[in-house]
This record gives sequence, C-alpha cells and structure tokens, in this order.
Amino acid sequence: MSGSGAAPGPGSGSSPAACRFAHYFVLCGIDADSGLEPDELAVLYQWLEADRHGKSQDAANTTSGENFDQSPLRRTFKSKVLAHYPQNIEWNPFDQDAVNMLCMPKGLSFRTQTDNKDPQFHSFIITREDGSRTYGFVLTFYEEVTSKQICTAMQTLYQMHNAEHYSSLYASSSCSMDSLASSIDEGDTTSLLKLQRYNSYDISRDTLYVSKSICLITPLPFMQACKKFLIQLYKAVTSQQPPPLPLESYIHNILYEVPLPPPGRSLKFYGVYEPVICQRPGPSELPLSDYPLQEVFELLGLENLVQVFTCVLLEMQILLYSQDYQRLMTVAEGITTLLFPFQWQHVYVPILPASLLHFLDAPVPYLMGLQSKEGTDRSKLELPQEASFLSDQPEPYLPFLSRFIETQMFATFIDNKIMSQWEEKDPLLRVFDSRIEKIRLYNVRAPTLRTSIYQKCSTLKEAAQSIEQRLMKMDHTAIHPHLLDMKIGQGKYEQGFFPKLQSDVLATGPANNNRWVSRSATAQRRKDRLRQHSEHVGLDNDLREKYMQEARSLGKNLRQPKLSDLSPAVIAQTNWKFVEGLLKECRMKTKRMLVEKMGHEAVELGHGEANITGLEENTLIASLCDLLERIWSHGLQVKQGKSALWSHLIQFQDREEKQEHLAESPVALGPERRKSDSGVMLPTLRVSLIQDMRHIQNMSEIKTDVGRARAWIRLSLEKKLLSQHLKQLLSNQLLTKKLYKRYAFLRCEEEREQFLYHLLSLNAVDYFCFTSVFTTIMIPYRSVIIPIKKLSNAIITSNPWICVSGELGDTGVMQIPKNLLEMTFECQNLGKLTTVQIGHDNSGLLAKWLVDCVMVRNEITGHTYRFPCGRWLGKGIDDGSLERILIGELMMTAADEDLVKQCRTPPQQKSPTTARRLSITSLTGKTTKPNAGQIQEGIGEAVNNIVKHFHKPEKERGSLTVLLCGESGLVAALEQVFHHGFKSARIFHKNVFIWDFIERAVAYFETTDQILDNEDDVLIQKSSCKTFCHYVNAINTAPRNIGKDGKFQILVCLGTRDRLLPQWIPLLAECPAITRMYEESALLRDRMTVNSLIRILQTIQDFTIVLEGSLIKGVDV
Repeated sequence: MSGSGAAPGPGSGSSPAACRFAHYFVLCGIDADSGLEPDELAVLYQWLEADRHGKSQDAANTTSGENFDQSPLRRTFKSKVLAHYPQNIEWNPFDQDAVNMLCMPKGLSFRTQTDNKDPQFHSFIITREDGSRTYGFVLTFYEEVTSKQICTAMQTLYQMHNAEHYSSLYASSSCSMDSLASSIDEGDTTSLLKLQRYNSYDISRDTLYVSKSICLITPLPFMQACKKFLIQLYKAVTSQQPPPLPLESYIHNILYEVPLPPPGRSLKFYGVYEPVICQRPGPSELPLSDYPLQEVFELLGLENLVQVFTCVLLEMQILLYSQDYQRLMTVAEGITTLLFPFQWQHVYVPILPASLLHFLDAPVPYLMGLQSKEGTDRSKLELPQEASFLSDQPEPYLPFLSRFIETQMFATFIDNKIMSQWEEKDPLLRVFDSRIEKIRLYNVRAPTLRTSIYQKCSTLKEAAQSIEQRLMKMDHTAIHPHLLDMKIGQGKYEQGFFPKLQSDVLATGPANNNRWVSRSATAQRRKDRLRQHSEHVGLDNDLREKYMQEARSLGKNLRQPKLSDLSPAVIAQTNWKFVEGLLKECRMKTKRMLVEKMGHEAVELGHGEANITGLEENTLIASLCDLLERIWSHGLQVKQGKSALWSHLIQFQDREEKQEHLAESPVALGPERRKSDSGVMLPTLRVSLIQDMRHIQNMSEIKTDVGRARAWIRLSLEKKLLSQHLKQLLSNQLLTKKLYKRYAFLRCEEEREQFLYHLLSLNAVDYFCFTSVFTTIMIPYRSVIIPIKKLSNAIITSNPWICVSGELGDTGVMQIPKNLLEMTFECQNLGKLTTVQIGHDNSGLLAKWLVDCVMVRNEITGHTYRFPCGRWLGKGIDDGSLERILIGELMMTAADEDLVKQCRTPPQQKSPTTARRLSITSLTGKTTKPNAGQIQEGIGEAVNNIVKHFHKPEKERGSLTVLLCGESGLVAALEQVFHHGFKSARIFHKNVFIWDFIERAVAYFETTDQILDNEDDVLIQKSSCKTFCHYVNAINTAPRNIGKDGKFQILVCLGTRDRLLPQWIPLLAECPAITRMYEESALLRDRMTVNSLIRILQTIQDFTIVLEGSLIKGVDV
C-alpha cells in the first residue's frame, strides 16, 4: 500500500480495494468466552518497572496479572478483535495485533453506573515496514456487561482487593486498637463507609459496563468524515428507535460501494441519518490534512510549538504527552504536516500502547505520543532526556542549517529531487516545484531573488476557493445504503448493544464492476507503463542506475518495526543498522567540536567551514552527552534508571569497590607530580574513573541520574580522560555482556574502538566545560608555597596568609599555619584561577621570606596553576613589600607534554619567570638588560595582544589580567621602558625604584605651577597633574602592604582602565626629576620615543577594560 493509498500493490491487478474509501471495519472489545484476561504485555512492563525501581517482584504479581494496589476497575485487561470485515486484502494484510493495541491502547476499561460513560473518539496510524501508512478512526463507547461469569469475576476481584487493602492498612497502623476505635467514633466511620461504597463493586447493586470500539481503517486521513460516520453508527445503537436499515447495510456500503475520491474531487456518501461530505486535494495542492492546525497552536502555544517543530526538523527524540489520545494524534499530524516539503523519515507512533513503552529506549530519532493517566507524576516518568537542545539552543540561521542539512529528511528530499530526473516525481516534490515555479512567475524582475522578509502566501486564497467549489458542487455521490440478502432473525436490534453482525454479507463486495474501479485501474496501468519505460531508459545509463540505487538504499536504512513483531531476531536485524549511524554521528560531532574550539584558524587551514564555528560550545557538548546516552541505550537487556550510562558506571563502581579490599585498584597517576628546585612538590593527585564518579556523587546540586552522567562526561572531557575512562569502563567484558545484547553498539568491537579513537581526538583542545557550568559547587583546592631555600630562611616567625582569586570569585584571606608550606581548603567554585595574593604580618625576628612561586591545584579537575613570584616579602629588603599579587598560568598536563614531544614544531618559548623581577631588584646584576629596540618591540607586542583580545569573539578571549600583568604584559613592558637609563645605583646602601621617581614627580606637581603660553594647555595639564597625584596618593594611602613595584603595577592598571596613560607619560617625561634620575640616553628623555609610546597607548583607549578585583583591592579612586 502506498502512502496515498491509491496505488495497488504488486500482484493485485485492478483490485477494487485500492480505490475504496475504507479498507476495513473493525469491532474490538471483550471476549465473553475468554473472560477477564490480564494484559500480559502490560503486566510484563509493570514487572520490569518494579524490578527497575528495586521493588520486589512479588509486588507486580506477574503470575496472575493482579496488582492489589490498584482497583479492579482501573486494571488492565486484554481486549480482542471481535470481528473485522473483510477478512483480508491480499496486498494490505490485516495486522490484528497492531489494530487491537491501537484501537484500545489501554486495554479494556470497566465502569459502573456512577462513572462517566461518554463515548470517546480517537485516531491512529500504522506505519508499515516500507514506510507506507494506514489510518484508523475509532469510537469507543461503553456497553452493559450481560455475562454473569464476567460480573461474578469482577466481584471476586474486588473482594480479594478489599481484603488485601484492609489487611495491609491495619497491619501498617501504628496506633493501638483503642485509639483506632476512638478515631472511628470521631467520624472516620463515615469516610470508611464511603471508601467501601465507591471503591467496590456489588453484583446485586451495581451495573457493570465495559468498553467497546468500532473502527474504520482507511488509506487516507479523512478524519472528519469517518468521525461523523462512526458517531451516526453509535447513535443508531443507542437510539430508542431502530435505524432505517440494518447496520450491515451502512457498513457494507462504506466498505464496498463508497469510492476513494480521485485527486481534486469531492465525494458525498450516506451515513445512518445524514449524508457525509469529504474532498481530496488535487495534484498541485498541498497534501490532505484533516486535522485542525488551529487546535495544535492552542494546545502547545506558539513558543512551545516553535521549539518542538525545531526539534522535529533536527530529527531528535520527541515524546508528546497528553491524557487525550486524539490530542496526541492531532499534534503529531499537525507537526508533520508543517514539515512540507519534507517528510519525517523515522519511527512515527503518535499513540504508543502501554505495552510498548520499551520503544522509548530506541536509540534513534522518533516522534511518539504517550497517554498520561490522571494524577500521574511526570517527574517519575522515564522520559528520554532531550532538554539539551531546548536549554542550549544554538545561534540562529547558519548553525541550524549546518545541522539540518545532515538530517535524513533533507537527504531524502535531495534524493527525490535527483531521482525525479528519470522517474516519476514524488507527489510532495511535484507540489513544491509547482509552488516555486509560481513564485518565479510572480517575481518576473528578480526570479532568483531570495529574502528573509516574510512574504504573504499568494496561493492561499486560490486553495480556499478550490476547496469551497468542490464542497458546493459534488463531483461524485456514492450509491445509497440498501437492504442486503441477510438471514432473518440475526442481528436483531437491542437498544444500547452493538449487534452481532452477519459476517457472510460483509465478507465480500458486490460482484459487478463499478465504473470508478475500471477508471482507476486504467489510470494505474498507464502509470505502470510510464514507470516501466523510465526503468528501461535508466538501464541504458550506468551512472543513472548507480544514483537511483544509492537513493533507494538511503530510504531503506531505517525501517519502521512492526508493532506486532517483537521477536529478538527482528529487533536485532533492525538495530544493527543503527550502529554504523551512531559511529558516523560520533565522528561528525567530535570533528565539529574540534573545529569550533580551534576557531577560525582551523577554517583557514581547511579543517571546516566558517558557519560551523558559530555554534555554542555548550550546545556541542550537550549534544555529545546526548549521543553517549543513545549509544549506551542501544541494545540494553533491561533499562535500569533514567540514564543508561550512569547505570553502567554505578554497576562498574560496585564491582570495583568490592575488589578494593583484595587488591589496590589501578590508579592513573595525575600529571601534576612536579618538583621544584627547592624540593617542595605537590603530592600526586589520585585520578581514576571511580574517583571522578565519587566527586560527582558528592555534588548535592545534581538530583537526577541523567544530570550525574552529563556532569561526569563534562568532568572527564575537561580532564582529557573521557576516552580513557570509557575504555576502562568497557574493559570489564563480563559486565558489558551482562548488560547488553549481542547486537549492541558497545559489543561491536571494531566500531567501539573507532568510537573511542574519535573521543581521544578531543584531547587536542582544552575544555572547561565542567568548571564553567557547575559554578556553585564546593571544590577542594590544594596550595603549595615554594620558597627559594638557598637565599631565604628555613624557618619564618611571621604569620603568612594567602588569597586565591578566579573568574568566579575569591577565597578571602586565609591564614597559613606557621612553617607549613602546603595547605588544603574548600570553597565555592572559583572558575579559572587568575591571581594569588600572598603576604605576612612581618612579626618576629625571622620575618623575611623569599618565595619562588605558589602552586594551586583544583582537586576535582586536576588543573594546576603556577603563580611565579621570585621576590622577597619583608620590610627592609627588596621593595619592602609585605604582600604581592601573583599572576597565574595554567600548567601543561602530562598528556599535553607528550603531544608536544611528538609534534615536529617546538612549543613557543616563554621568558624565564624570575629573570625580569630579579633584574629589577638588582639581586644578581648578571641578567642581560634589553636594548631600546627590544623594549619598543615589547611595548608594541603587549598593546597588540590587548587589541587582538578585544577583536576576538567573547567566547574565544583569554585572560585580560595576564595580558596586563603577566610575563609579557603591558605592566612588564612599561617597566622596561621606565628602567631604561634609570640610575638605579644604591644611594646610601638603599635601592632606588621606579616608584621613587613617581613620588618625586608627584611632589613636584603638587608644589609647582608650570607656566605655559596657551591657557587651554595650562588647564589640560593642571587637570592631568591633579588626576595623576590623586591616583598615586590613593595607592599610597591604601590599607595594603604592597611594595613599590606592586604600586607601579596598580598605577598602570588604573591608568589603562581609565584611559589616562597617554596623558601621564608626557607629564613624567617633562618632569625635572627625570634629569636627576635618568641618564641622557634613556627612552623617557627622547621626545620621539615618548610621542611614539603615547600613540601606541592611545590604540587601546577604544576598549572597555574591566580590572579584576584582586588587582586594585583597597584602592579608592
């Protein structure tokens, strides 16, 4: 059967069934002979749920299908197809199991006279293995149970239920019998009686009703027409007066005598009481859609609809959730209708029977609908986790298109376009092409013009007029229902009961050939000849045949599994094809992540397209998490918990911890085993899969298994251990075989190795996807202060302290225990570490301290930061500083070091950490001072780095603090300028620093009024001098024990932030103190050099510079 239902199958010839309005009439309900049978599939699902949540298997009571926690009227009982007419159509066989499940997805429902018994209408779709669809339209109503056997069975079930319920109630009661009696006396007797009254069934008092369904199965979705026909049938059953003709006449008429309206034609046929009208769009019109789109917008809302529609376009897993079956169908059909000209190519089950909930575990895109019960807690539902897309939406346009063009629906659309050159066009493609041609005709002046501006649909009015004309003037009227050759006495009318139909008159249609049958058969023969001709033409061209075969094979990659065929062999045959698709998706995602992280440089090197780099990093990582979940869900024996990956990790953890007491688990040594010249080192960080899991389990902020799995993936990715951890997880082959079927992705060795290799490639770039996302968690840190023992005291008597700052905050001042160089502390996530403030109170005799560097490590992620110092802390030595601000640099991991060793290009060399500082303080006097050209080049490089920083996209920018205060930063470059030609010889055994020159300049500016010819220049210079003095005095009076070099650093940072450096440099260059403190060859005494320096510094005035709080703490300007 084709998707339109108009083309007969092979071997059917001119079968009249291909042209019928309806193919089958079905009656579903209770089989009085079989009695009450529990729904085995639903009971099996309950057992699996109980096992999954750790409940006892006895609670599910699978042997009898009973669940004593549930009222018998609310239990699931098996329904059956009582009758269907005709018995079978050769080219479209009747799928009894599927129709039964979809007609009554919840099985049989029972009611009493006190319950609501209004009839309910819903529709469904059966998608066959070849992708073709059959539509079903169902009216479910309630019929009185006349079988005493069933009524007695129901009463027995209630007696068992009440006995079990009350015994458990009294057994669990903690109160005494006296208090229980007193509570009953106080009014609980009434409520207990009400409970017995409304939660029971008494055969002598109550009337029992059971659900029954009548259904029409059609090739096209004539929803409104079928609904009207079924409602008229129901009214005929419940009416006080019998219908004009036996019901067999109306059913026979719609099955055999009502034709399928040809494209572009309308049809009128007759129900029991009034005619029914329908119409079918023409070949150039949009496909038939009889479901109200307005209702879709009302049910979802515009914003939700747009989000769901985007998910459908990107072929994600979409699960619709509603108490109403028809609403599920309306929304699903509405969304797929809006896809025109594309078609949904994957699993499509708008109404998922309760017994097939395991379909939700399929690791493929799907669009399914699930019926919710009243009072259901959605938080307990095992839903697929597809919130990643909604929470991490990519930037518009190009990123969306780059993902959309990889979908199956887009590939199929292109394939159909290619095949249309040699074969008959796909119906949707034909309509789409005709619409495009009309647009080109209307836009004669610019036929190829494309615009993002909304354009009104020019064909809407034309389409509406065509439909109105068809409905006003009927193209075809079917013959009236008439009396059939029936046996007298059978099918007697009885109000409220659907009669037992005479199967012999409904089994076959009329013997005469109708004109609409012959017309359709002729058209079909013509179509077959055209197809055969195109096939013969194609055989003459090998290239055409190759393209056609490839296009056909693409459409066969994903088949819709039959609902009724759930054998392991069929599931294995269906799922093995997913393995290759998952591997391909992994390859594409890892490549995309690498290209995005490497930025536009990768694009210039030919490793990707520019539009890919626009995707948010968080979106790509969330997409990777989703892919890993789907891989770990593929081929599971039994799904346990909401996350298949986390469930696997937990079971691996349990096994490993049981073996820990026998032998020490293998531990991957961290890359931080680093030893300094002083012999002090960071202790080895114990890094392992289990340890990382424990970190995640200790995070109280994460409440779900899916969240824990994603956090673990992010942590492993940041530590560059994702591939290694997963390889270790899969190394336990016994556990993997226990959890997964043979055809599962994780048990395909070759594909699994390729998968791990693709993940290993992500180690080439740095991610902070864990640190940047979980910003509120508490993280343990370890710090080590490394002194230069050759020059400093082995023991200090002062009280040292430290403050660690990062992008997300700081620790505050923390006291360090005396003579302890290592300490651990826990605080809220600091993000990437940027600065460390270290100092002491200068107490005691041995207060001077020479610090080489400070090392700080994040004990969860393993990131180690080195904060170079190389300076003294103490009064009367160096620049007299009791505290220093140190700028951090992230240490290279062992994996990165190995990568650098293997790389042919040597890494970029960094200048020695302490060389610059020691040259400033004249500790050694042996370091080579840079010449004027090198200093000017350093200034240009520092300013250029800041300019490039702000020209990068915000997500690709590094640390501005490093560019200002780091080894090659602006402060260091200006220090070199001010040191050039500086007379730094000791005066009375006392070092002279740049800050001494700054203070002398301030003293001059505050006491002297300079004389200039131009009054405007005088005002400007006075303002600059006043501002400069204000800043210097504020730094000097700040409540901090910062040394002279530290004060100069703060001054440069503030001047850069407030765009004042170009004003201050000429003031200092013209200050009389410069002649006393600088040699004549100094750069600051050369007017051309000063003017050049001013122009360079002016280039960064266009940017808004935000300083880190630790740099200017306590300075009030």
